[in-house]
Amino acid sequence: MRCPSCQTENRAGTRFCVECGLRLPIASPAPPGATGTLPQQTVLQDRYVITQKLGQGGMGAVYRASDRRLSTVSWAVKEMSQSAITGPLERQRAREAFRREAEMLAALTHPNLPRVTDHFEQDGKAYLVMEYVPGETLLCFVQREGLPQPLPRVLEWARQLCDVLDYLHTQQPPIIFRDLKPANIMLTPHGQVKLIDFGIARVFKPGQARDTQAFGTIGYSAPEQYGRGQTDARSDVYALGVLLHQLLTGHDPTITPFRLPPATQLNPNVPAHISAALATATDTDPDRRFPNIRAFRDALFGTAAQVMIRTDAQPIGQVAAGGGAIYARPDSQPYSQPGSQPYGTGAPPATTGLANASRWIGIASVGMMGVATLLIFMSGGDLQEPLGSVGMFLSIPSFGGMLVAMTLGILALIRRPTGQTSSGRRHAIVGIATGSVALVLCCVIVVLIGSTE
Repeated sequence: MRCPSCQTENRAGTRFCVECGLRLPIASPAPPGATGTLPQQTVLQDRYVITQKLGQGGMGAVYRASDRRLSTVSWAVKEMSQSAITGPLERQRAREAFRREAEMLAALTHPNLPRVTDHFEQDGKAYLVMEYVPGETLLCFVQREGLPQPLPRVLEWARQLCDVLDYLHTQQPPIIFRDLKPANIMLTPHGQVKLIDFGIARVFKPGQARDTQAFGTIGYSAPEQYGRGQTDARSDVYALGVLLHQLLTGHDPTITPFRLPPATQLNPNVPAHISAALATATDTDPDRRFPNIRAFRDALFGTAAQVMIRTDAQPIGQVAAGGGAIYARPDSQPYSQPGSQPYGTGAPPATTGLANASRWIGIASVGMMGVATLLIFMSGGDLQEPLGSVGMFLSIPSFGGMLVAMTLGILALIRRPTGQTSSGRRHAIVGIATGSVALVLCCVIVVLIGSTE
């Protein structure tokens, strides 16, 4: 079950979220035949064998499936949601929309898009078969690693997203994604980005005043997607700007929809020209935004951007797949421009530094205080004994470390960038908890010493 607060996946039947502690709603049993209820080993089209459910959202559920014909291949099978269908006419429209998505994706060929191979209907439901993309969503990644992310990594993701959005926008007619957000972006183990869930993508129709339906995610989607006009390429420019702003600053756009503080104000490490580009891309007036993704990309990766990226970078003696040298910034993993980079092994974001310090100092303090308590207990509380004197010697730095750990943990929780990350909160709480345990042990030592006097 997904937590409505922090979006963490919890085991079925769990009463409280393992990440934030929120009481989870009691899930009522799904009716037979509901979307997302296919059991494992279900066979579709006498070919696709369901092995696990990968996820579920408003547009449907996605399963991983093996192939009876190709034993070494896995597929992602998308099942169309029928929860909002109220009658035969709506059912027909939904199936037509699903079929359009299948035909649209099948006609696209790009390294940052999943390859669609089949679509069919079975037992009154529509299914879409596409390439299985290993890895995790960008949402899961940033929830684990925290925000903000290092600038070189974000720029590499931006480069790939600009490429695929430009490809979509230059189709005839143009395809507007309309729902660019962390949950709809997959990251492969090799750092490649892939757009997923085209459920609300639309073909741009010139001359149409506005969209007939409002789609998107509040905070990420452009204002014109909510009845103020027709979506076009500038709508995806807006969403990409919001996404990059969040990755570089840690600011949650769903808290202040359509109002983003300047990136440099939230993160002084963001270069001024990138902050200015993000401000232009996220202007609420489409006419004041970049006219297309290419213009936005040029603003991000112009001459100033290249100089900025490489001024404090040092070659590490490797060569990228594209032939360029790989550079390493002091605060990031090696990266290549152009190219891709692994993403799951980097150092924690700088914003969790206080929390990490609190955690490790707290662990060291409680360990030393525990040893000190044991030695003083074995000496009977007599500090004249060798064991007692050693224990007292260990307790003094442990007491100082305990105070430092608790102070740093409290400061980390107060700081907004750390408090918004699950790892930051967790590390800060560990630091406070271990410091508190060390304080209790310190009181035990005082009692032991006092009992001998």
